[in-house]
Parts: sequence; C-alpha cells; structure tokens
Amino acid sequence: MIVRPGALLRFFPLIVISCVILYHSWNSVRPTQSIYSSAYTAHPQAGRYFEQVFSVNKPADYDFPALKQQCEEMEWPKNEVYLDCSGIFAGLTTIVSQVKVCLKMALESGHGLILPSIHYRDKDNLQELNRFNEKASMTYGEWFDEVHLLEQMNKACPQMRIIKPREMESGEVTVQHRWPIELSAKTAPGLALFKGYFWKGRGFKDFFDAQYTQLEQLFLLNPGNKLNHGAGIIAIEINPQFLIFRITDDATGQDLKLWNELGYLIRFREPPRRVVDRLLTQIDRPFYGVHFRVESDQIWSSLESQLQKDLDALDRAWQKYGSPSEEKPLVYLACGDQNQVLKFVEAGKARGWNVTHKWKLAEKDANTLKTINKLSFDFQGAIDMGVMLNSHFFLGITGSAFSSSVANARDSTGRYRGSSFSLSDDGGARTHLFNDGESNYYPCCL
Repeated sequence: MIVRPGALLRFFPLIVISCVILYHSWNSVRPTQSIYSSAYTAHPQAGRYFEQVFSVNKPADYDFPALKQQCEEMEWPKNEVYLDCSGIFAGLTTIVSQVKVCLKMALESGHGLILPSIHYRDKDNLQELNRFNEKASMTYGEWFDEVHLLEQMNKACPQMRIIKPREMESGEVTVQHRWPIELSAKTAPGLALFKGYFWKGRGFKDFFDAQYTQLEQLFLLNPGNKLNHGAGIIAIEINPQFLIFRITDDATGQDLKLWNELGYLIRFREPPRRVVDRLLTQIDRPFYGVHFRVESDQIWSSLESQLQKDLDALDRAWQKYGSPSEEKPLVYLACGDQNQVLKFVEAGKARGWNVTHKWKLAEKDANTLKTINKLSFDFQGAIDMGVMLNSHFFLGITGSAFSSSVANARDSTGRYRGSSFSLSDDGGARTHLFNDGESNYYPCCL
C-alpha cells in the first residue's frame, strides 16, 4: 500500500498532540528518582513528596488527580464567601497540618479561601508560640512558596478562588462582612480537642452550611440589613483545628489521597530547600536519620531516655538491614540544640556510630552555614525534615508532629503503618517511632 505524503501531513497535528498528552500523562505519574547518591527513596510517592516540597529547582508537573476529583464533584456557589483561617500557630509540621485543614475546609464547603497569616514562635523562648500576638505573624508567602500553591491550585482546582490579605488591605478586594464561625463542643456536639471530628459520615460541609445559614439569619433580623453579594466578599473567620479531620475513616481511601496531595501544595521557600540540597550533596554514603527531640520546649521524653532508645534502635536497624562486610551508615541527627547534639555525637561514637548534623556538614561552606544560622528554629526544622526523608532508616518519637510527618511521608499509604522492626512488610518505609503515649493522636490525622 502506498501512502501519499499529503495524507500523512493531514494527521501530523494529531500525532503531535497525542505525543504531548502522552508525555504529560507519563510525567504526572512517573517514579521520581533521587539525584543524591546517598539518598534512599522508599517508594515513588515519597520521592514525589520530596520533589514537590523540597526540590531545589521547580518540581516536575503533577496532575493532582484526587484534588481534581474533589473540585469537579463539588458544587461551587457563586456568592462571594471566603474562609479566613485564623489562629494558625505552633511548630512547623503542626502548622503544615493546619494549612492542610484550612485548604480542606474550603474544598469541602465549596467556597473561596483567604491565604492565611501564620504566627511564629519567639526566637529566644521556644515555648512562647505567640498565639495571640498579632504582631508576631507572617503571611503565607513568608512561610511557604506562595507561587507554587497558587499555580498548582489554579491548574488542578480553578473553581476555588484564592485571594491574598494584601488585596484586602489595598482595597482591591472589598470586605463587606466579617463573620466568625465557632468550632467547639457548643456548635459541634461531641467535639474533643485532638480527637478528630469530621469524616465522611459527618461532613464539614453540613456543619459549615448550617452555621453560615444561622449567621445570615442573624444578620437579616435587622430590617435595615440586606444581603448584597455584589458589594464585597463575606469573610468567614474559622479556626482550622489541628487533627480535626479523621481522614483514615473513609472506606474508599479517597480522603487520604486528597490529604496526601494537599501536602504537595505546601512547598518550602528557597533558603531551606537550598540548604537541604547542599547537605545531601555533602553526604557521600548511606545514612540513618534520628529525630532527637530534646530542645527546650520538648514535653515528651527526657534526653537520657531518647538517647538510650535511639542508640539501641540504631543497633537494631543495622542488625536487620546491614551486613558485617559493609561499613556502618552515617547517622544524621535532626535536632535544634547544638549543645544537645554534641551529647549524642559523643554517645554515638562510644557505640560505634559516626554522627553528623546540619552544622557539621555545612562547616566548610560559609554561605550555607550562614543561611542555617539565620533561619529560625522552625525553618531549621524544615532542613532536617528534607534530609530525613532521604535516610535509609528513620527513627523518631510518636508524640512529635515532626517525627510522625516524616514517618507518614516515608510510607506508601501516606500513613505510618507501624515499626519496621515488627512488620513483616513495611512497604520499604524503614521507619521506627518509639511510643511515648501520644500515638493515638498523631499518626492518624496529621
């Protein structure tokens, strides 16, 4: 059969379009490969989380299928109602979880979102979280990569409108009303702090719609009041409570998929990402990661207890995954107190472990060391988190949101399934959190 050149030319545009579609489809699901020789990637999802949140350069395109599905299935009212998530504070990974709660509240209610401002803790007193200090807050863009969030949401969920506080401050966006919705046992019967409340059988949308209707009715009690959505937006102030969504209580697993994808949206700013890249480049052999949570604000377990358990667990990990013919892995210590770090370094040395940390790895790189020291405690924690995600084994503590967040990201389900020491199949997660009595909270719903 002879095919005329003209016939091929007619189909050429279709061939090009098909190739582009196939490329983007592959790119959105492709396994992510680490560029660091010392890194361990438990599974493609773990690699994707690191790429979206920590990669030094622009991350690869990702399609956000669960987020798209949520947006397409929602009814999006045309009224100008926006959620204003107030009262976000605490440590870094708790803040990340609260931002995810805020996003999920907006997605489930079908309304817009005002990018939240976030409180930062006192640099000299880590226990002072400045919850009620309005002067001690920064915009979302000062905490995280604002452009990444807005670009990805615009592509995956263009139905949800997002505005920035500065648009209201400048008058570009007019706020007609500010109404608060209280999230407490008074308005949500049975609500208990840190125990979870909303799930597929008790949706946030039903709660929000009922509370919003009451606010409207209260406003209209005054005969002189009229609703005029064209006159400006209605900002609904609500507290995105930590652990409020029981994301694992959805039998379909869709809630968990969405929750994991919301984590991909919260990307750190360039300085901590750049340091993570420099530190991982400095590590030239396999390494174990240990979260040593002994800073001045710790409330879980004593230094002596953590030190003993961590060193015993390192030996146990090496016994299970190592070989007598191989060199022991390096140990990277995640800790924000240099004095306590030195104690672990010495104790580790006595047990045959070579222990390093961010300050040690950066000591010959003046610019990187300067960046580390300029960053606040929580952003130094972001550096440690990025490194921990690439460790060949991770040890942490259940009561810490940081440890549990790393453990969740290292598991292919997005949830810590239990200790790799006791599971017959850990899915490659290679993680152990020793129990401090708080494990009934964090691993589920961070």
